[in-house]
Order: sequence, then C-alpha cells, then structure tokens
Amino acid sequence: MVYMAPSIHQLQDAWMPELPEVETLRADLDREILGHSFMQAEVIQSRMTRGQGLEEIAHRIRGQVVRAIGRRGKFLLVHLSSEDTLLLHRGMSGNILLELRRDPVKEHQHMSLELDDGRFLTVYDPRGFGEIRVLDPAAVAERLALMGPEPLGPAFSAEYLARRWASRTAPLKTLLLNQSMVAGLGNIYADECLWAAELSPSRPAGAVSLAELATLRHRIQEVLSEAIECRGTTFSDAMDLYGRPGTYQHHLQVFHRAACPRCRGQIQQIRVANRGTSLCPACQR
Repeated sequence: MVYMAPSIHQLQDAWMPELPEVETLRADLDREILGHSFMQAEVIQSRMTRGQGLEEIAHRIRGQVVRAIGRRGKFLLVHLSSEDTLLLHRGMSGNILLELRRDPVKEHQHMSLELDDGRFLTVYDPRGFGEIRVLDPAAVAERLALMGPEPLGPAFSAEYLARRWASRTAPLKTLLLNQSMVAGLGNIYADECLWAAELSPSRPAGAVSLAELATLRHRIQEVLSEAIECRGTTFSDAMDLYGRPGTYQHHLQVFHRAACPRCRGQIQQIRVANRGTSLCPACQR
C-alpha cells in the first residue's frame, strides 16, 4: 500500500488529537500520577486559560491529590481532592509530557506541575488553541453538557444515530465531526470509519438505513479500539505522555493514501463541509 505523507498544510487542516490520542494520555496519567500530589504549580501563559487567572489556576492545583483521571471526548479531566477538576484540551498542537527534571521554561510551555516524587507534568502548545482551566463540579458539567455520547460507550447505538439523524440532509462526515452528536471523533478517524463502513462522507445522514448505521457504529468502535491499541496517530510533533509517537499512522486505510486497500482504486481528496476528506469513490458510493 502506498502512503502519501500529508503536507504541513494538510496536517493543519486535518489533524488534532482525537479520542484515541487523548485516551492513551488518560491511561498513562492514570498509571503515573493517580494518588500523587501536586507540590508546586506554575501557569506561564494565558492563551489557553480562557480568561481564568494564571495564579488562580496554580493556587487551586497546589497541594491537591490526584483522585481520578477521566476523559470526555477530547478533554482530559484530572479530578483533584478539593473536588475541583483540572480540565485540559490539547487543541491542534498541544503535548502533555511527564518529565524527570525541571528544565528552563521553553518558548511554547504553558504550565508546569511538580509532583510529590520530583517529576514534572508539563503542557506545551505552540499555537495555544487548547484549554487549561480549573473548574468546580458544576462548571465542569456546564462545560461538557452539550457533548454527545462516547462512541465506545453503551449509549452510542444505531438507534441513537437514527433518532438524531432522522431527516437530516447534512453530510455524514459533518455530523460525525459534530461533538454534540458524538464525542471525540475528528477528521482522521471520521474518514477511516466511513471508509470501513463503505459509506460516502457526503451522503445525507437522514438517507442512511438502520442496518447501515449499525455497521457504521461497529466500524467506529473497531477503528477507535485499534487506534487506542496503537497509542494513537502521530503526525508532525504530537507525542504521548513520554514523548513517544503513536503508530496508528502506519495502519491508516484511506486518510491521505494513494490507493484503496480494498479495491485498489485511486483515493480521492475532496472537501466536505470545508474539511479535507479522503475517500474511495468506488467503495464509498
């Protein structure tokens, strides 16, 4: 299979950390920092704080014990002993790294948290499109209230999709990317899931049968589970908690491929709802 490496312009259009990358990070954080305390906290830049004060965030983190690590869609949720939650979103270019020592502050560093064992949890983001905030339970619930079900959870079913998409003329891909419909999908995995289900990304969602929706749901869960096993997809400089790349980019079937692995036809690059989209016109009629 021939793989066409995406250009930097395609990456800017197409990639940000999606559910598999964030779930990989959640599992790593659960293993590494659960039960540990944040001895010191420093918030360096304000671009990701959405108006919340830098010192307020740092003050609400200092001295707190990590009691749980959660994920909702593309959001990481670090639940603290104070009942506050440190809410993190990696945006388009963010990395959250576990480091063994304190280095001088780097250009794109936004936050540094010192753990009780001397390690540091550090947030980097060149663009600063992500989010760093500390919220109480009510504010967290409000922030996440409009999100759709988790695609790997029991509420995500063919019947759910049929109800939400009945009579909708919007393209399938547009609704898959809509976080109020389903939480956590982005450009890469939407393309991969639609190819796996043999559905056109531009097909009106309301014209898809219940049987086809059942296949789509199954393929979404299959693709996401495999991507999590591969620790996500890495293009450019996106890394996991340890600074290592994921490997699912080597398993992509349609996203910026040259030929369809199913029919050997040529993959086309189109735009659906102004998003770069890869599809096989023969398999995804």
